[in-house]
Amino acid sequence: MKKWKYLFIIVVILWAGYTLIPTVKYYTMSEEARDTLSVEEKDKYVDSMIKLGLDLQGGMHLVLEIDDTGLDDAARKDAIDRTLKILRNRVDQFGVAEPVIQKQGKRRIIVQLPGLQDPVRAKALIGRTALLEFKLVRDQEELVNVLNDLDRVLEGVTVVGTRVDTTAQQADTETPEGEQPPTDVAANEQGTPTLLDSLLPALPATRDLEVPLSVSDDRPFTSYLVTAFGGAAVMDERQKQTVDLLLNTSQAKAVLPRGSVFLWHSVAQPLQGGGLGRLLYLVEKEPTLSGASLVNATTRPDPDDPSSLNISFTLDRRGALVFSRFTGENIGRRIAIVLDGQVHSAPVVQSKIPGGEGRITGGFTDEEANDLAIVLRAGALPVRIDIKEERTVGPTLGQDSITLGVRAAIYGFITVLLFMLIYYRFSGLLACGALVLNLVIVLAVLAQLHAALTLPGIAGLILTIGIAVDANVLIFERIREELAKAKTVRSAIDSGYDRAFTTILDANLTTLITALVLWQFGTGPIKGFATVLIWGIAASMFTALMCTRVVYELITSRWSLRKLSI
Repeated sequence: MKKWKYLFIIVVILWAGYTLIPTVKYYTMSEEARDTLSVEEKDKYVDSMIKLGLDLQGGMHLVLEIDDTGLDDAARKDAIDRTLKILRNRVDQFGVAEPVIQKQGKRRIIVQLPGLQDPVRAKALIGRTALLEFKLVRDQEELVNVLNDLDRVLEGVTVVGTRVDTTAQQADTETPEGEQPPTDVAANEQGTPTLLDSLLPALPATRDLEVPLSVSDDRPFTSYLVTAFGGAAVMDERQKQTVDLLLNTSQAKAVLPRGSVFLWHSVAQPLQGGGLGRLLYLVEKEPTLSGASLVNATTRPDPDDPSSLNISFTLDRRGALVFSRFTGENIGRRIAIVLDGQVHSAPVVQSKIPGGEGRITGGFTDEEANDLAIVLRAGALPVRIDIKEERTVGPTLGQDSITLGVRAAIYGFITVLLFMLIYYRFSGLLACGALVLNLVIVLAVLAQLHAALTLPGIAGLILTIGIAVDANVLIFERIREELAKAKTVRSAIDSGYDRAFTTILDANLTTLITALVLWQFGTGPIKGFATVLIWGIAASMFTALMCTRVVYELITSRWSLRKLSI
């Protein structure tokens, strides 16, 4: 039986030492050496070492709130559960180690991202809706008719600051008594619209945008055009807000064809004559296909521009059938690929696409393409979310916390060691060895569990030292009592351990129950504290009741001791 004890203790010690090797190597490595590590090497370290929590290494803390307007209790619960799942998928693919994502109340979600280096990018990734839609772009003739109608109904409408002024239009449209109102305020004498179909392509392909635009009285909307082609109008980027205000007027909405809507392209593009222009597409309001049919999205180099990436996507069986029929029926027309209400690309369908595979172009950078692929794979958020609280912990503050926490642990550890050595002598030395082994085992367990060490976790380590010392003190005092009864050293040791076992078990069991309750119902740092405490209790029982006793048995079996240094 003793041999099995020896073998078990040796295996535990070797396992703990081996498990902590990556942690020791990484945290003793210089910053220069860490920068030289490859991505694969860093991933190996991250997967096998102890991570530091948000309060130790810095990072971001967010409080999100879902927009549950119009939702009943069941729909609200479903929305927040789906949002939690999607956020976890996004953050996991983003590569943040040991994130914390959990519900708070009925509408809020807590997100903690330790060690985050780019908080702006993370917020964009978390809050993005990522609604993918495929919509048919209306043809050129229909666009021209809509632009004609907009010029007609917006005559006299002006934009003042951030609002629309219709005073002039109302004055112009007042009809004197006995006269009939004109049927077309933008028509010429022959009744032909002032903006002819032939006029639109004749607009200059580039306009000098360095000169402020002058809005024509008879062309209150198309004066903002630079050119138009392929179902899209090119607007001066500087006038985007003004155009939006005009399109949101009741007059503009009244002439917009049923089932159609204007959507902007996601990015402005430079024009040959200088300045920036942005495409405004007239598309079908209802999508033919949505991102619900998407099963995968990956990034690939753009064959036309190796410096940027495209996003290749794959649809499920049903989506592939719909996409195949959709493209087959619209050869030669444009299909707008819409993300979160903005057109990212509008390619012309050259042929039927039967495989359910396609790509999204848009001149994405590496980060933009990767983040977009992540949110597409994870799925669209079911509801809009708002960031109600944002807190960033800098790495300097985290380093100060590490320094102070470790210093407190070391001072407490040294104080306990000195007390045990002075008061219990050789037996105190055994207790000190057990305390060191106890800490090593707890840290090895944290590394094996891929857990994050936080400030409360360090407090749990310090408490573990106290629990382990308490067990040793109980054992040594029982041994002293047995020695006072004139028992032999070996008999006193056996009796001391046997008599102390029940007391140690009771004390540790009550603490363990408390720690389990904290772990079950606690969140974030509280759960971290409970995790350290649970494994600290288990390790202290192992080192105090088994390891020190084995050492005593080894000594008494080899030497016949008349007295014990205790």
